[in-house]
Amino acid sequence: MKSSRRQTPFTLNLPPQDRYVVAFSGGIDSLALIAFMSEEERKRSVAVYVDHSIRGREELDKEISLNRKNTRKLGIPFYIIKLGDGAVERYALEKDCGTEAAARSLRYSALERFREENGFDWILTAHHQDDQTETLIMRMMSSSPFWSYGGIREIEGHIRRPLLTLEKKEIKKKVRESGLKWSEDSTNSDENYKRNWIRKNILPSINLKEKRLISSIASNVASFPSKEVKVTIYGDYRATIISDSFLSSYPWDREKVIFKALSSVGNKERIKRGLVNEIIKGALRKSGRTEIGNIVIRYLKDRIEFIAVPSSFITPYRGPDTVFPFKIRVTNTSLDPLALRIPESALSTAVFRKANGYDEIELKDGIRKISSLLKEYHLPYAIVLENSGIVEAVFLSFLGGRDRLSNKLLNKEGIIVSVTQ
Repeated sequence: MKSSRRQTPFTLNLPPQDRYVVAFSGGIDSLALIAFMSEEERKRSVAVYVDHSIRGREELDKEISLNRKNTRKLGIPFYIIKLGDGAVERYALEKDCGTEAAARSLRYSALERFREENGFDWILTAHHQDDQTETLIMRMMSSSPFWSYGGIREIEGHIRRPLLTLEKKEIKKKVRESGLKWSEDSTNSDENYKRNWIRKNILPSINLKEKRLISSIASNVASFPSKEVKVTIYGDYRATIISDSFLSSYPWDREKVIFKALSSVGNKERIKRGLVNEIIKGALRKSGRTEIGNIVIRYLKDRIEFIAVPSSFITPYRGPDTVFPFKIRVTNTSLDPLALRIPESALSTAVFRKANGYDEIELKDGIRKISSLLKEYHLPYAIVLENSGIVEAVFLSFLGGRDRLSNKLLNKEGIIVSVTQ
């Protein structure tokens, strides 16, 4: 005797009083979600289409026209958000990521802005069981960290995925029953995208029982307990983690927080198990450092610091808007008694640059090598202000050290200058 997996009709199981923004691409999956919503939550739902402008205009206009026709038939308001020509490409270059990742990030940001500005409670996406299987396979093939095997979450922030337990065949059935036509994204056939390759070459060989087994990995990992470890980010060049919080967290949380901290200072590489172990040892030791490319990890008494060391640069001072890897803050007053006051006449001919191994500065207590100041504060580098070949200021406070001013400028009137991130 055959048994049916679903003994009762499928329902979305959504909070009955909430309002919903449905992420609507016009494909078969999101069309199925719209069809379900038209039956259960029509009065509290809108369909929002994000136009990335990364396909041909003719194809996009045809897709939008079909989407408008379908939503009108189902009685759900339809909205379009246009990102603009080149927006995805610019974002991909800025974030050093692929086109697919850039488009996804911009889409979610646009939907969240729409949700918040219009007073909706949730964003709904049409991810289903096959998407979960694809995601887990893709992450396994990419040697992704263990914590990422939690896969696609049913609820994440203001996002809900009510179709996550639904099989693809049930989605196709729903759309066919509705009598609606769906659009096909031409990029879905491009096997240069790993997910498309997995969908076409691996998923057909996996039966339903195996799909459910793979999906269960995601639900099991997602159910693991977690302790949040805060990463404090200072601009693009420095991030810190409290050591005790890090050491008391679960192993999978440690790997996640290290990934977040390193990503915030520009790391694009995967986190290896050996590095995680090294950071744990450093945090327990409360001293020393680890170097990964241009990133230095410092182990201090109460925290772990991740510092990106910039390449060498020399930048003439051109006022508060001077552009170099950091920001310059110029004020007339400060509550900091150690703030550096530099005469405007000295600033007008000065350059900012990264300190080198031969730099010295004449302080009140004598000439000091910059390298000795770095050693004193346990810092990997410094920014100096140089005038006619002479270092007149050393900036270290933006990394947790102390700024120093040359003896010849001490006690002179001037404006307060500091380097920030």
